[in-house]
Amino acid sequence: MKTFSPPPIRPGIHPRAGLGNRIDHGMRNSVPCLVVFFVTLVLSAPLNLPGQVELMPAIIMAMVFLWSVFAPALMPSVAVFVLGIWADILSFGPAGVMLLMMLIVHGVALSGRYTLARVNFFVLWLVFAMVMVGVTVLQWVLCSALALHVVEFLPFVFETVLSVGSFPVLYAGFAWTYRFVINNADHS
Repeated sequence: MKTFSPPPIRPGIHPRAGLGNRIDHGMRNSVPCLVVFFVTLVLSAPLNLPGQVELMPAIIMAMVFLWSVFAPALMPSVAVFVLGIWADILSFGPAGVMLLMMLIVHGVALSGRYTLARVNFFVLWLVFAMVMVGVTVLQWVLCSALALHVVEFLPFVFETVLSVGSFPVLYAGFAWTYRFVINNADHS
């Protein structure tokens, strides 16, 4: 026997979005950029954490990569550019290197997002690892060119290993945040 469910009272009629609803929607849409902003701010502070200098690019690149693949509207190119300038200012590294790295990661994620959004986690992790190896080699070359001598390569290797190794944890946090931002939003 079929169960009977009554039709909606007034289908297609939704109340107008009030100020609270618009603020909620705006805050949910700004969560990815705010996370990157505050991670950069916190990790640039002198916390005396081991590997703190290498941890900031690891987290930033993973967040930019993941949001650019799964929700590119929430991580637009202009926001990545502004966040890259913010990261450059707070990292005290060579000017423009962090910005270029973030834009390259964002561009790679955007160009392959239709494929990357459908693959399983391990393939996504492998692609992120390859992107991080390429971006870190570019970072080493740019830092060496700007310093006018060959910079030691081991900190860059550590940065790459830390980025790739922390990706599963960052992906789990991203998945929870993504469900909070996307699925709980009131789309009326």
